[in-house]
Amino acid sequence: MKKFYLCSALLFMLAGCQESEMPEDKEVNSAVPESLEASIVIKGKLNPGKEVILETTVKQGSQLVNEADEVLFEVRKSGQDKREMLEAKNTGSGMYQVMHTFDEQGKYIVVAHVTAKDLHVMPEKEVVIPEHESEGASVHPSSDVSIEFQSNPVKAGNSSSFEAAVELDGKPLTNADVNFEVWKEGSEESHFTKAKEDGNGTYQNKVSLDESGTYKVQVHVEKDDVHEHQLETIQVN
Repeated sequence: MKKFYLCSALLFMLAGCQESEMPEDKEVNSAVPESLEASIVIKGKLNPGKEVILETTVKQGSQLVNEADEVLFEVRKSGQDKREMLEAKNTGSGMYQVMHTFDEQGKYIVVAHVTAKDLHVMPEKEVVIPEHESEGASVHPSSDVSIEFQSNPVKAGNSSSFEAAVELDGKPLTNADVNFEVWKEGSEESHFTKAKEDGNGTYQNKVSLDESGTYKVQVHVEKDDVHEHQLETIQVN
């Protein structure tokens, strides 16, 4: 009888321990992170040999993610195994961008590999590059935004005038918010210069670059529903 009572007591104690640990386990495992979302946008004219911007916007729930661990764009031509892996950089507002040139006409598959907050997503987009447009063909559809960028010859250590003439539907776009984003090729850092409107849809300001080399200039144009970018390459001597 003593052995029977002793065994019963031990079983009762073990059962009590298990019951006390269960709520703690349930509490630890109850927090499920919100899913990660990413969408791909191609900015620029899709023509062979023309540089465009590959862009993805990353969100977790309603929050924009500006500190992703890694964002890579995979580009391959449809039906081929050869692929390129391009590292994108954060440009703010949850956006990650990289420049790319599609060399030939045809169909391409673009995949954004996004790793953030211990999650991974891979949105995919098919891109069709048409043949070269013949002379006289319409370059801009009637509802397009046109950005014409100009700059004086740029010398290291000196300021140079940057100018962007912006049109919407063939007419000057006035009272827009225009900024010049500039970074040296290969650098992760960029700086913004706000452009001032000089009348009739023309925006300009002076920019000073300290070092010689190849630079990227991205013109940002925003007004109401308009949010356009145009990428340029300049040489600083």
